[in-house]
Amino acid sequence: MREKAVTRFVLAAAKAAMLGISIYIKEWLIIFLTLIWLAACAGGGYWAFTHHRKWLVALSTVLFVAGGLVALGASQPTVQTKTVKVGVQRLTAAQSESRQLAASSSRQAKAFAVVDSQVANSESASESRADSASEAVASSKASARSVSKAEAKAAKQAAATASSQATQTSRASHKQGDLDTNKAKKIVGNRNSKIYHTPDQAGYHMNSSNAVYFNTEAQAKAAGYRKALR
Repeated sequence: MREKAVTRFVLAAAKAAMLGISIYIKEWLIIFLTLIWLAACAGGGYWAFTHHRKWLVALSTVLFVAGGLVALGASQPTVQTKTVKVGVQRLTAAQSESRQLAASSSRQAKAFAVVDSQVANSESASESRADSASEAVASSKASARSVSKAEAKAAKQAAATASSQATQTSRASHKQGDLDTNKAKKIVGNRNSKIYHTPDQAGYHMNSSNAVYFNTEAQAKAAGYRKALR
């Protein structure tokens, strides 16, 4: 295989070299013949001019110009066209391949259109899910605020109820007992609470068994009692 490839390469190179040499020789041959022609025409014209042969001078001039034009035309490169007969089978195969390429291009265009549609639908669905999520977050926040308000209101009501109950209990405890500190006309202390009451304060009901009497506030304080706030 390698020897055949080398042989083909050598033959192609030799053919190209011969073609180049032939073209080169052809060009120089045209130039040489043109120069001989122009020299002959010029010599004939000069001889005719010196011997007063006007018609021969004119003929020499025409031949000289014609030879120059022919030389210029021959020196221009010629473009050769080659018609290749592909045959019916090759033409049919080429047409079939062209149709297959057109069908493949159409399928690709349809696939691109489907992908674009899927991308657009995906973006629309993503936007819809985002809107739904934001609405859900807003609803949950509103529900949380409503629940917080309800809990705060319930806590406030419970605190008010507890305060009312405590007040009622305090009032009830003030009214319990068989001893009224206002009627005692003395400083009366409570043995359990270590609080004493003076006659000028509001009356306080307590059990007489818990009462401790003092003559002065100093005695009560010395015993570890404190004065009632009202």
